[in-house]
Parts: sequence; C-alpha cells; structure tokens
Amino acid sequence: MQAPYARIPAVPAAIGLVCGVACGMAAPSGLWLWLAVACCAAAGIGLWLWRDARFYAAAPLAMAAGIALSMSAEAAELGNPPLADARNGLAECIYSAPLDGDAAAFLATTLVADGRYMRRAVREDFRNSGMAHVLALSGFHVGVVALLMLWLTRPMVLCRRLRPWRPLPVLGAVWAFVFIGGMAPSLQRAALMFTLLLAARWSGRGYSSLNALAVAAIAIVLVRPAAATDVGFVLSFASVGGIVLLMPLLNPFDESSHPLVRRASSVLSVPVCATLATAPVVAGVFGSLPLLFLPANVALALLFAPFYVLSLVLVALSAAGIALAPLTAAVQMLYGAMSHVARWCSSAVPVHMPQWAGVAFYAALVALTLWYHIQKKRRTE
Repeated sequence: MQAPYARIPAVPAAIGLVCGVACGMAAPSGLWLWLAVACCAAAGIGLWLWRDARFYAAAPLAMAAGIALSMSAEAAELGNPPLADARNGLAECIYSAPLDGDAAAFLATTLVADGRYMRRAVREDFRNSGMAHVLALSGFHVGVVALLMLWLTRPMVLCRRLRPWRPLPVLGAVWAFVFIGGMAPSLQRAALMFTLLLAARWSGRGYSSLNALAVAAIAIVLVRPAAATDVGFVLSFASVGGIVLLMPLLNPFDESSHPLVRRASSVLSVPVCATLATAPVVAGVFGSLPLLFLPANVALALLFAPFYVLSLVLVALSAAGIALAPLTAAVQMLYGAMSHVARWCSSAVPVHMPQWAGVAFYAALVALTLWYHIQKKRRTE
C-alpha cells in the first residue's frame, strides 16, 4: 500500500510552485504579474477539464499560487533559530575540546555551521575537490545523525512495547540537529524526507522518494518563499533529484539479488548523479567544476561518518572533563586524511555556462531519464 502523499501530483505541483515564487521574486511587481497568474490559472483549469492531463494541471495552478505568494509574502530571512543558545554552547564545547585549530574549525563548521575559524585555503581545497557539500550542513549530515540514532536506539527493538516508538527519539534528534544548524533549506529537506520515510515505515505503507522530495519542496517554500531563490535550496533539491532519477541508469543492480554489488556501486554512482544534476548551478555560481570529484567523494564517504561519530563522543567526554588521548588521535587522523584528500584532489576547471545552456542541459537530462523509465516499463509489461 502506498503512502497517502504518493497519490497526489506533488512533483508537478512542486516544480510549478518553486518556479512561480522564483519568477515572482526576480521580476518587478506589476499588472503583468497578475496577468501571468491569470494565464497560469486558466491553463491549469483547462488541463484539469481535460481528464487525461489532470495530473499535470497541478503545475500551472501551483505556479499561479507561487507568483501570488511571492507578491504577498514577506521575503524575510529567518532570524536566530530557537536553539541558538544551544548552538553557541555546542560551538564553545567544540573549541574547548583537545583538537587542533583546523580540526576544531572543520567540526564546528560541519556540526553547527560555525565557520568563523576555518581557513580560506582549506575551504578552497574542499570546494575545488567537489567536497564542498560537507562544509554546508545538508542531508549528508542528517543521514549520519539519523544512522547514529538508529544504532543507539537499536535495543528498543528487543522490547515489544518500545519497538513501535523507536522513530520518536530518532526524529527528535534529527529535528534538534536541524534547529541547531540554523534551519537551512537543505537540512529541512532532509529532515522532512526522513520524517516521511519513517511515517511510511511506521504505518506499513510504501515510500516514494520523488514525491517525498516534492512534498518537502512545497512545505519549505510555503513557509518561507524566499528559500526558492536560495542557492543552497537549489543545490540540495537538484542533487537529491538527480540521485533519485539517475541512479537507476548508473546503478541498475537489484538490491535483493545483488545487495553487496549495489552498495559498492552506489559509492561511485551517487556522487556522479549529484554532480551531474548540480553541474549547471555550480558552474553558474562558482564559474568552475571540480575535476577529481569522484575519488574525493569516495574517500569522503568512507571517512566522514566515523569522524563525525567519534568527534561527537570526544566533545561529549571533553565537556564532562574526560580526556582520552587515543580518541583524540583517531579524530585528528580522520580529519587529516580528509584534508589531505581534499588537497590532493583540489583541481577545478573553469567553466562558463550561460543560462540557456543550463536549461538545455537539464532538458536533455530529463529527456534521457524519461526515455529510460519508459523503456524499462515496456520491458516489464
């Protein structure tokens, strides 16, 4: 049985809403914007009356709503998050831990988005190697926190009464991390998708990654319309959308028959999918593309999770007045390995991509994906 949100046209609605808000905020307000709202609404009503195209009617209707929302809503930035004091206190605990300057700055940047003391050369190495996403709190970090909490709550599985309530502490830790991290769009996206996943598992229903991604986009833009024009929002949703849509092409191995092969292939295919999906945006914002992103991200996938977990344990013990030299040495070694990989793979090629080229690139990518899924559906019928 599918989840309830899997039956709604969330994908066209999300695309229409985001495009409508972005267009409304980029263009000066005027009568022609209301004319655009009327045209989109008329197109949506026309598609709705045409029964075979009702699924796609959500796109122009949501676009009309997005334009109207951008004109009526205040595009205000979020202020201090509700847990700002806890965030600052955690940053102080990190800098008080027995870590050298670069390791402490890296941990503070990746845990509480406090990059005040991160050296520019280190930041450039991570960006030019295609590992910049680890410096901006994102779904990668939420995934590590969720996996850690799933491991810590594993004893609840042994108790029949506690087993159904296992998702609650996991979700609590994930959302606390989102608040401490400043409610970044990428964190909200990951937390919303993870919440929908656990809700589907808890209710015994199926989970649709693409629809969950669209539902997350709709929720974020409705609460904060200005997020639609945020680079972090675009990169986060583009990378996850690329992974969801392109993974079947680059990693066709079946999970049930070849689980180990699929997982090993995912280590290579996930960064390729994410890099392809975000290439036009990265080229437009930074003017360059990383050349050695694949070996850098493979190393990051192996090193970052143990670094994060051991760092959290080290900070907790340090705050309690307990110092463990072997643990400190392990954290330093893992950070040193990541920084060395970033330095060795720091090679970016300058790329100038005009807007029309980016649109053509995404159109070709979507066409290729649709063709693959149509062919796959025909083979299974």
